[in-house]
Amino acid sequence: MAMPIEDLLTVISSALTDMKGKDIVQLDVRGLSNVTDYMVIATGTSNRHVKSLADEVSFLSLIHISEP
Repeated sequence: MAMPIEDLLTVISSALTDMKGKDIVQLDVRGLSNVTDYMVIATGTSNRHVKSLADEVSFLSLIHISEP
């Protein structure tokens, strides 16, 4: 069974915090978008840092979404 979306949101936010992401914001867009429930926005200190943050979020999302 898939992880509840709120748990995935926590995993993503924690990963961004652990990797020193800055200005992390969670936006609840359930009433505004048909595509997604939440958006998570963060900044990094360099292009390489932002790429690392995005790679980690993508990796963790795939792992937690595909858990049995």
